[in-house]
Amino acid sequence: MNYKLLWQEEFLPTADHLPNSEIWNFDLGDGTEQGNPGWGNQEREYYIRDCVAVDFGLTITAKRTTPEQNIEAYYGRAEWVSSKIHTAGKVNFQYGRLEFDVDLPIGGGSWPALWMLGANIESVTWPSCGEIDIFEGAGNRPREVRGTLHGPGYSANEGLTGDLQSPKDLASERHTFAIDWLPDEISWYANSERYLTISKTDHRLVGKEWPFNSPFYLVINLAMGGWFAGDIVKGFDECTFKVHAIRHYSINGIGQLFTDQTLRQPE
Repeated sequence: MNYKLLWQEEFLPTADHLPNSEIWNFDLGDGTEQGNPGWGNQEREYYIRDCVAVDFGLTITAKRTTPEQNIEAYYGRAEWVSSKIHTAGKVNFQYGRLEFDVDLPIGGGSWPALWMLGANIESVTWPSCGEIDIFEGAGNRPREVRGTLHGPGYSANEGLTGDLQSPKDLASERHTFAIDWLPDEISWYANSERYLTISKTDHRLVGKEWPFNSPFYLVINLAMGGWFAGDIVKGFDECTFKVHAIRHYSINGIGQLFTDQTLRQPE
């Protein structure tokens, strides 16, 4: 494979210690305003801006709320605050290798995620737009690396998925998670080890759409609780998810970066 670097994000220090607003947006709240309480997953966190910091890397910190915060969530007073950022309308990707260097959180119920959504989500909605989960972790399963595809007819807990079991807890050292995304095929990697490949010809996709040949945008978040992560254990009040760097490469000349909204759907 011939990889050529097209774009990278090293989260260099900024005056306000927030992500570069020319690249990143915030999702705020608990999903209620978007008509999706708990972000569709029964999550317990409430997203705010104050739980993210940039200083030679991006750190998201999930924290238990204090009584003084008194933030109202879909289930009552919010138990946790955290942050979620994405590149929608600012930076989109189509094909290539996407690679992330990360440190993972410690704590049962934590749910760090690196993922992508189809840039046409506003017009076709989810899951028809497609979702590529590059990495999802669960503090209650501290040795599990998981990648998943969601599309029409195979979404939520019926997504096409696979995992890799680490010999030791993932939070004990830094890791690199990546996908090689080509027309009609996506492969997942953990520290250079390929552990999953799904193609358009997969028998589970017979009669179903493959919405992964169009531009997508990136999402980074640290959720708490929900159906995937499980119960939040007692005994800790905060945890952190750090993304040191993101790199996007073309693969044998295949891969494009779009930084203007008018180029979200190439001709």
